[in-house]
Amino acid sequence: MRLPENLRRRLHRLAGREPSIEDQRLFELFRNRVELKKELTALDDERHRLLDRLKLQEGATMRVEEQMASLEQYLGRSDEGYKCLAYYQLRALWRVACKRLGQFGVELARQQKDRERKAQLAEFDRARRERVTLVDRELVEARVLDEQLHAEQKIARLKLASLTGFWNYFRRRRLLDAIQARELRIVAATGQIELLVAQVEAIQSEPPPLFDGLSVDGRRAVNVAVIGYAEQLYDRLAPGGLAELARQSTLKRVFDANYGTPQECQALMHKASQAVADVERMSEDLAEIKRRSDRLRSAAVYRSPEETVPNPNSIAPVDAAAGTRRMAPNVLLDEYWEIHSALVR
Repeated sequence: MRLPENLRRRLHRLAGREPSIEDQRLFELFRNRVELKKELTALDDERHRLLDRLKLQEGATMRVEEQMASLEQYLGRSDEGYKCLAYYQLRALWRVACKRLGQFGVELARQQKDRERKAQLAEFDRARRERVTLVDRELVEARVLDEQLHAEQKIARLKLASLTGFWNYFRRRRLLDAIQARELRIVAATGQIELLVAQVEAIQSEPPPLFDGLSVDGRRAVNVAVIGYAEQLYDRLAPGGLAELARQSTLKRVFDANYGTPQECQALMHKASQAVADVERMSEDLAEIKRRSDRLRSAAVYRSPEETVPNPNSIAPVDAAAGTRRMAPNVLLDEYWEIHSALVR
């Protein structure tokens, strides 16, 4: 009676026999089948994931289409047209102010980074010069010693050559021993000089350290200046309530906005348009920003030594002339001009 094929193969393996070519082919086919099943499962998972994303995208597209349809119907009403125009004019003012604050933050961070990098390189050069100076002193001493030993050796050899006659045998012997000992010192001095020269070259060829990024103090300085500039933008747009109206346009839908009669909407649109042009061409008042930064820095409180954004409650604006709190918002707490996007962490 023949044994089953699988059992026969196992017995052959236990007996130490090599599997046949047919067994190897079957094993490879089985392994390929397992790998194909894994790939098929992965592809099936990817398909389901993409279908879920497609459903989410379709839902978002449907919501946008519904909003567009509602907006078209809304704009079709003559009494709402001016309100919509004023709303989007305020949104444009908000975007311009956000862009201006973001550009200010990026430029300030770049300047601070350049200053810190220059300071780091200057400190690296100073420390390297000090190290080179110390090694140079040792090198000068080693060269003086080497020259002295060579001079003494030259004199000793001349003296050895002058000691002739058998009666100078012992004197020549002592002098020869001294010459040999001095030769060892000369070799050591030469090696020391070569070692010190190599040290100097190694120190001078050291690359500068990598810049790890802005320090905590540097990031705090940038953030305080950004907050001061945000306050300055608010003060520029505060007349007529434009700053607050622009902020409200980001918190409510166009359907919920109300700016009064068509004439009032037209007047608001005119002011907003002028404000957009004013913000786009305004120049930074560095003296005013420094004054605000000094005030903010003296009052800023941070939650931890590593924190770079001050606690919003510690930077309440204060009227510089009267020394009392004025009715102005906390630009950090109220997130004016998307200030958190302009801050560096």
